[in-house]
Amino acid sequence: MSLGHSSDSSSSDATPASPTPLCIICDQAVVGVAPFSRCHMCSQHLSVDVANLFKLKEEVEELLRAYSQESQESQESRDSQESQGAAGAAGRAALMRHRQDAESLRRLALDIQQQLQEVNQKFDLVQQHIDSFRSRVTGQLSGVLEAVRVCERDLEDVSSYKQEVATAEAAGDMAELLRLVQSMHESLGDLEADFERSERLLRDQSDNEELQVRLLGQLERLVGICAGRSEEGDWLRDAAVTATSEEIDAAEKERLLFDPMVFSHEVKLYVLVQWLAVCSDTSGFVCDRSGRVVPADSAGDRRKPLPQPCIFASFYSNNNHLLVLSVDGSQKLRCHCDIDWKNLIWGLHCDRQLLFIAQCDAVTVTDLSGRAVRRVRPHIEGFGDICGIGGNAASVFVSSGNKIAAFSKATWRMETVITLSQLPHADLCSLKIHDNCILVTDWGHNQVHRVRIDTQQLVASFPTQRSGLQQFAGPRDVAVDSRGRLFVSEFLGHSVRAVAADDGSLLWTLGTPGESGSGDGRFRYPKCLAVVTGGPREQLVVADSFNSRLQVFSAS
Repeated sequence: MSLGHSSDSSSSDATPASPTPLCIICDQAVVGVAPFSRCHMCSQHLSVDVANLFKLKEEVEELLRAYSQESQESQESRDSQESQGAAGAAGRAALMRHRQDAESLRRLALDIQQQLQEVNQKFDLVQQHIDSFRSRVTGQLSGVLEAVRVCERDLEDVSSYKQEVATAEAAGDMAELLRLVQSMHESLGDLEADFERSERLLRDQSDNEELQVRLLGQLERLVGICAGRSEEGDWLRDAAVTATSEEIDAAEKERLLFDPMVFSHEVKLYVLVQWLAVCSDTSGFVCDRSGRVVPADSAGDRRKPLPQPCIFASFYSNNNHLLVLSVDGSQKLRCHCDIDWKNLIWGLHCDRQLLFIAQCDAVTVTDLSGRAVRRVRPHIEGFGDICGIGGNAASVFVSSGNKIAAFSKATWRMETVITLSQLPHADLCSLKIHDNCILVTDWGHNQVHRVRIDTQQLVASFPTQRSGLQQFAGPRDVAVDSRGRLFVSEFLGHSVRAVAADDGSLLWTLGTPGESGSGDGRFRYPKCLAVVTGGPREQLVVADSFNSRLQVFSAS
């Protein structure tokens, strides 16, 4: 056997076989998609799912029959009572009650239908990620199998070489022996590289505990994605931004970073705004005639849809609602939330169509109409009152002192507590998530810290030497745009700083540092920040607190 082809054969990549679809519940082969849960299932679980569907159909038919019978009896009673004179009023009242019951039943049916659609969408997304994850694991195992086969071929080549050398030695053919030695010497480098690669793959896959932890981590992220609506659009946008940044050169990147935002317009509020959150998807919610945000019952109920995107704002002195307004300020609505309004609000976070309202002792999760979904309390030893909130697709983060606690959006259980032990006197407040890092303000040190989520390590504190600043003048809130620019509101400095989120270099400043003002682009104790996406240009919203207004800046 010739040794010259061992390198070529080892470098060829075998195409992994397509995995056989398996049931999402068990390991049996898939026979179809379940009509009720919209998931791939085997014959056994498919029949169970179909049975559940028919059971639900029977329950709905039973409700309809009961309602039809009750309506018929009500009609007969009404006709009889109207013929009896004074008893007709009672009949009309009963009919009105039945109509109200029918309206309640109709709204309940619409709510159930909407919930079923959301559940189907979540399961579809989970199925896609499970299929993708299964393909990756299958590809890794195929790579290991190919590495084993390469090792077998190399061993066969070595055995063949030994046999050919023994034959040449026995025949006394020195020329053939020299050729074999030279050929083997040339192939030793390729054989050694193949052996190291195969050994590395086998070693990585042989550690079962490490593999299990990696699998659990991936599954946990999938569950986190299912905690709310799909964030697939955000992933696509991030991928598009990444692709664009790879195509432009370094000079263009620098121009984009240093290109400042310019004043666009102001929104007068006549109240002192405390916190802001932006919602990009308001579908399914409308405002009633009184200006209150409510779930949409039907398309023909004469209710106006919510602006999209819209801004949720809380006030310094709690009323009984949040302010909901369009970016241009033309619409101002109310969101009456199921929270204890006696406690101050310490931060707002919006993830898809869920609002996370942080108060000193708990985080209340509501829909866009303010209806409470869940209340989470961080029962953690040494964790004080909540002073800030932020989140990503899988987790919600709250700050207190020098600690940051993370809760899973899927299970609402505490995942971890990050302690900045090198900053024992830190006063962590508002935070945002960017590039797998937490950017959190520190009122005690007049800094903004960058903390890695995966390693839980403090990697940088802004301002840095490249910022050209000694410290921020009372940093109160932070926001990050798609270009990687970190905005910091200086509450005591009457300005907003824009720095690079990676190295902290100062890019530009909004307002006049140290001087308050009321004109366009001037601030008087600016508080919270928000970045609005979804339009032709990104916009930065600044709560100019003591001027009782919002100032909106647009990318040039």
